[in-house]
Amino acid sequence: MRHILLLAGVLGGGLPAIVLAQTAVPTFEDALVVSASLDAEERGAVPATVTVVEAEELEARQANSLAEAIGVVPGVTVAQSGGPGQQTSLFLRGGESDQTLLLWNGIPLNNPYFGGVNWQFVSTDGVARIEVVRGPFSALYGSNALGGVVQVFTGSRQGGTVRLEGGENGYGRAGVAAGADLGPVRLDVTGHVRRGDGELPNSFFDSDELLARSLWSIRPGVQLGLLVRGNDASSGIPQSGGQPTPRRTIDWKEREIAVPFRAALGTWEVEAQLSQTLFDSAFRDPDSLFNQASDTESEGLRGRTVVTWRPDESFWVAAGSEVERLEVTDSSSFGINLDGARQRTWAAFGQASWGVGPVRLDLGLRRDDNDVYGAKTSLRAGAVAALGGGFRARASYGEAFRAPSLGELYFPFYGNPELRPETGATWEVGIEREANGWRFALVGFQTRQRNLIDSHPVTFTAVNIGRAESQGVEAEVSFTRGIYSLRLDGTRLTTENLDTGRPLLRRP
Repeated sequence: MRHILLLAGVLGGGLPAIVLAQTAVPTFEDALVVSASLDAEERGAVPATVTVVEAEELEARQANSLAEAIGVVPGVTVAQSGGPGQQTSLFLRGGESDQTLLLWNGIPLNNPYFGGVNWQFVSTDGVARIEVVRGPFSALYGSNALGGVVQVFTGSRQGGTVRLEGGENGYGRAGVAAGADLGPVRLDVTGHVRRGDGELPNSFFDSDELLARSLWSIRPGVQLGLLVRGNDASSGIPQSGGQPTPRRTIDWKEREIAVPFRAALGTWEVEAQLSQTLFDSAFRDPDSLFNQASDTESEGLRGRTVVTWRPDESFWVAAGSEVERLEVTDSSSFGINLDGARQRTWAAFGQASWGVGPVRLDLGLRRDDNDVYGAKTSLRAGAVAALGGGFRARASYGEAFRAPSLGELYFPFYGNPELRPETGATWEVGIEREANGWRFALVGFQTRQRNLIDSHPVTFTAVNIGRAESQGVEAEVSFTRGIYSLRLDGTRLTTENLDTGRPLLRRP
């Protein structure tokens, strides 16, 4: 059981006072989404299935982790191997856990080593908004967006807040958030310290996180920012294969830094961002047969620019480019596995959106050129039609891929430098209605995936031999009025491994 005390004060002085809640100020308008296209659009005009989780909902549900926050979203399945801090995987619409792209303020958090995300270590501190976009989006973001995109946006708040929690099994958590305007510069800082022993022996989870964001308004419509995030986490692993492991642990360090730039000049808008991500993990089990240990360091360097021209509300076109360099070094008790293994990618992409009467058409295309697997082209097209009476119908088709990770390419006795990207194509149709605070939505989809990377049954090396298909229906009914919000949703999903004829594992 958790006990929570929330304290709030004003920067610059004053005694703190006990309050019920103080939520972040959203960065974006509630009706706009930015993850499903190259320019912000109204949610009803986007030919994609998007769920938005606002800061108010996070506060009301007391969701401290990202996996907890989006686990109730239609089409999302979260699998956790134990309590907080234990291995957590997320599956979108039947896709693999490494086929979802996670973005934090536009920075990819997928680990270059094997492409996955440590969902258990991503907190909701300072989060103003989470967007979950289901379906293929490589036409906008390139690799890893095969099943969909989850994007986390941090926000701003006035004054300061201190939140204290405590509970059983040595659980304690202290969080702080503060924000202020310093002339033309906006500054926000959030962070937490968490300690907890867990319910089982050696199931502890400790976490420290600090993130800071500054935004300098150089002139009207022109902004330059700095984003910094650091997370240190340590978890005990209580058992393996049903056997207790009293001293098995994993330590995780994560660093992100980014410099975003935005300029709105009449009908033109330029957005650019340079970013670096650093991942560092250390696994230890001194009681194992060979005193098992491994250390992994991963780095991602990226630059992305998007230029948008919007002459009027009915039409806009955007184009951009992106460069990326990924590098991994890994060693274990048996020696060095990867020594600075790297790959580089250059991409060019574009998207156009055109409204004609009650119909809006979207078309996007991206070309990725990688120095290991070669080139890959991704297409996405969709349409939304207003039917009257608050009803909207939409349909879309999208192609996506997941590039082989550096571990799949070069890990000793498993890696295969000849691997090709995993590919997928999805059809989707849906209808929805919004009126008088009510929202109804029904979506059907079908996805086919090819060249899935799996272990060869004889050589145990990575090969492109997998094929899969998933299809399903997502339904949602919600009602919002004032401070009250009610939502009921569900997903019917059918998956099949086309090589074995059996359902895919760990899917609902």
